[in-house]
Amino acid sequence: MEHYHNLAIELLQAIIPIRSYSYEEAERAEYLVKWLAGHGIKADCIGNNIWAKQVFDPDAPTLMLCAHIDTVPAVDSYTFDPIHPPMDQERILGLGSNDDGGSLVSMITTFLYFKECGRCPVNLLLLLSCEEERSGDGGTRMLGEFISANADMAIIGEPTRMRATIAESGLLVLDGVASGKSAHAARAAEGENALYKAIDDINKLRSFKFDRVSPTLGEVKLVVTQINSGMAHNVIPDNCTFVVDIRPNECYDNHEIVNMLQKEIGSKLTARNFANRSNATPKDSPLYKTAGKLGMEMITSPTCSDWISMPVPAIKIGPGDSTRSHKADEFIFKNEITEGIDKYITFIENIAL
Repeated sequence: MEHYHNLAIELLQAIIPIRSYSYEEAERAEYLVKWLAGHGIKADCIGNNIWAKQVFDPDAPTLMLCAHIDTVPAVDSYTFDPIHPPMDQERILGLGSNDDGGSLVSMITTFLYFKECGRCPVNLLLLLSCEEERSGDGGTRMLGEFISANADMAIIGEPTRMRATIAESGLLVLDGVASGKSAHAARAAEGENALYKAIDDINKLRSFKFDRVSPTLGEVKLVVTQINSGMAHNVIPDNCTFVVDIRPNECYDNHEIVNMLQKEIGSKLTARNFANRSNATPKDSPLYKTAGKLGMEMITSPTCSDWISMPVPAIKIGPGDSTRSHKADEFIFKNEITEGIDKYITFIENIAL
């Protein structure tokens, strides 16, 4: 296994310097297609999504290994160059190393392992997706028919410390608009301050309680993350926009959440989309049964992933730690990657069909 461990580590070190922000993944996608070809794997692209399939038994189900190739932009507080990080004996440093580089290279080398050993209890589909970090229309969102036609179940590679994530929250992003009336700041009484209206509404949202608590995902989580208003210091703003990030549980429909919140505030709320639902691994699926068979720790996740657009049963498992994602000085331990490869292989070899 040392050969595959070293391949994965070297591949991750090679792709970190290749910029791959969401919607800008073309160069990294091209590199990965060439890397796969160099190891005897013919891969095709749908946009910047890369896929390859291995059929071991036409009568067996197909398991999809799905990890994403895109990253968020680096935050300003990095203490080293996030694209050209320093070398480290025990860790791989740099943007996307943990999210989602560890899962990406572990799944690629797992796929390569089964190709080279020539046997597997299931057929395998490798899908390396784009635009995951922005839930973009060009990522797995547009691949529903393709996935349904080519896969029966999926492992979503995300940093879970190789624990089996059997449920994850959905994602509902709302744009709020408060409207007022402009006036000179010296004659504020003549206007209606949209910023103040927005602040009042934000405070109402902040204190809003969702009564239905999921036994697996807990409460619905709501956070206001952005606000923008005003054109000059001496003008009462007649418009204020803000963004609300909501992580629904399975107890609420996304349309229901918007309708509930709209009744509480005066600002106009508009959902960017309603499709990002919460998900859970069916207890009668081979994925859930295999996690139990192997004694894997089962957890739930407040963060969403490509799972939100999966038309087949899925489970989320990957090396690394979600608490390091989207932060300065991102890293993953090399032994987390080697453990990831070993555990992916063990999971697949023992899949409970």
